[in-house]
Amino acid sequence: MNFAAIELLFKYNDWANDRILDRAENVSFEQLTAPNDLGWGSLRGALVHLMDAEYVWHILLEDGIDVEALDPEDFPDFASIRARWAEVRRAFWNYLKQLSDEELNAALDYEALGGLRREPLWHLLIHVINHGSQHRAECAALLTGFGYSPGDVDFTLFLNSRNKLQNGDVMNFKDIELLFQYNDWANGRILDTAENVSNEQLIAPNEFGWGSLRGALVHLMDAEYAWRVLLKTSEHVEWLQPEDFPDVPAIRARWAEERQAFWAYLTGLSDEDLSSTISYEGDGKTRHRILWHCLAHVVNHGTQHRAECAALLTGFGHSPGNLDFTVFLSERWCD
Repeated sequence: MNFAAIELLFKYNDWANDRILDRAENVSFEQLTAPNDLGWGSLRGALVHLMDAEYVWHILLEDGIDVEALDPEDFPDFASIRARWAEVRRAFWNYLKQLSDEELNAALDYEALGGLRREPLWHLLIHVINHGSQHRAECAALLTGFGYSPGDVDFTLFLNSRNKLQNGDVMNFKDIELLFQYNDWANGRILDTAENVSNEQLIAPNEFGWGSLRGALVHLMDAEYAWRVLLKTSEHVEWLQPEDFPDVPAIRARWAEERQAFWAYLTGLSDEDLSSTISYEGDGKTRHRILWHCLAHVVNHGTQHRAECAALLTGFGHSPGNLDFTVFLSERWCD
């Protein structure tokens, strides 16, 4: 992993946060503070939690100091959240821009889950980005419910908005391998929990999550399937249909096949392949992409829609627990 790659991912993080913030400006104070079972108690709680993660991790990584979490009650309106977030963003970028490739790959000790952990610095920076994707999905669901959808916040859409290839960013096979190991771990936690819901809950309609929990699970699986085929053959496949999967075991069986096929594709890639440029048709245009960017999108997309699944499962009384990248890293230490 090099600085150019981390820089690109944090630019995406800022872009996606801004899409959420731009829409959140439209909500009333009553909507901002309305209690809910999703998103840290309220939209205000979710937004402050998103900002807080960047604030807390910046201080921890730069100064080695644990600071108290920001309190949503200290932000009386949306304007105060946005103003503080601008300060947090400036401070985080001032820290990031000082980092060298060597520092990004150097081991860092930190406390997690009651024990001392050691990880390369870039792993912890990836957690910040992944955490953002997870909780932005909650904010997006809340905003959509209020009539202010932020639209698509996919990494690929960010790349489209840049309309150029990034130069010099590098993610090697070991880097990508780790991200997909996390993706499998988090998917496994969702599927394990989904085994506990009834078929009525599985197909129950909702206003987010691709229409139902089944719809969200199939969409998660479908993205891995469709991108694998597209990246291998440049061909688009028909979307998988939720109605073709009558229950969780049927989804799980098909997903196991896809996981095996995806890893067979992934392990055939070299570092040079990951940095190569590919082309495919998308939205009526020819898209030119660096291969690892597309793979990073698959993982990021999974994080977004797992957050929807986790919210639905929690609402059914079956929380999948914490899906943070740092939890995966800590459990890997314990294996």
